[in-house]
Amino acid sequence: MALIECENLSHVYLKGSPMETVALTGVTLSIDTGEFVGILGPTGSGKSTLIQHFNALLRPTSGVVRVAGVATNDPKADLRAIRRRVGLVFQYPEHQLFEETVYEDVAFGPRNLGLDEEGVRERVDDALRSVGIDGSKFGQRSPFSLSGGEMRRVAIAGVLAMSPQVLVLDEPAAGLDPQGKVEILNRIRDLHTSRHLTVILITHSMDDAAQLTRRLIVLNKGRLAMDGSVREVFARAEELRGMGLGVPAITELVQRLRRRGLSVRADALTQDEAQRTIKEALAWN
Repeated sequence: MALIECENLSHVYLKGSPMETVALTGVTLSIDTGEFVGILGPTGSGKSTLIQHFNALLRPTSGVVRVAGVATNDPKADLRAIRRRVGLVFQYPEHQLFEETVYEDVAFGPRNLGLDEEGVRERVDDALRSVGIDGSKFGQRSPFSLSGGEMRRVAIAGVLAMSPQVLVLDEPAAGLDPQGKVEILNRIRDLHTSRHLTVILITHSMDDAAQLTRRLIVLNKGRLAMDGSVREVFARAEELRGMGLGVPAITELVQRLRRRGLSVRADALTQDEAQRTIKEALAWN
C-alpha cells in the first residue's frame, strides 16, 4: 500500500467567486515508504498546493488524497494523526520560530502531544542532534541570535521532534549562503538515510534534484507533466526547457558536447559520470 496517494486530485481556490483559481487538475500519483522524491515545476505550477494536500492542510476540491490509506476528506479522518505522520517544512521556516529559546521552540510540538518533560527532552535532544545542533550549547540561546542556516535547522528540528514518517520540504535551501545551503542539503540527505524518512523535496535547482533525489515529479500548469527516475526525467531536456525549466549543469555540458560531435552519453548527471564519458569519447577518437 502506498504511503501517500493522490487520485484525480483537483484543487480550486475561492471556487465560485470572481477570484476563482484552478491550482491542480487531475493529478494522480503515489509515494511509497522510504522514497526520496523531488517535485519540480515553474512558478505557479501547483507544487506548494500539492504538498499541502499531503498532510491535509488543504483538502481536494475533487478527487481523493490518502495518507496511509486514510482519505483526508473523510469526516472521520484523524487530521492530527495525519499531520504528525507527515511533517511539512514551509519555505523560510525560520519565520515560524517564536519561542524565547531554541529548546522551547523545538519542545512546542512534543508538549502539545501530551508528553511528560522527560519525553519532551528526549525528543528535543534527538531532533537537534539530527540537524547538527548541539543542544547543550544552543538550547538556551534565542533562536534569533543564530545564523540563517542554524535557524533553519532549528525550525526543521521542531518538525522532526514530532517524529514524522514523512518529511516534506518546500525549497529548504532558499536564501541561504553557499555554506548554509550545503549544510542544510547534507542534513536532509542524512535524515533520509539515518532516520529512514520518506522525503519529498520541492526545489528549483536541477543540480540539487539530481544529487539528492531518486525520483522526480514535474508539474506544469497544475497538471502532472512527468513522473519517473531522475535520469528518465532529465533525458526529456527539450520538454523541460519548454516549461521554463532545465537540466543539471553537468547534463547541459555533455549535451552541448554531444551536439558538437563528441560521442558522449547525453544523460550524465554527476561530475564522475561526465568525466568518465568524456574520457571514453576522447580515447575513442
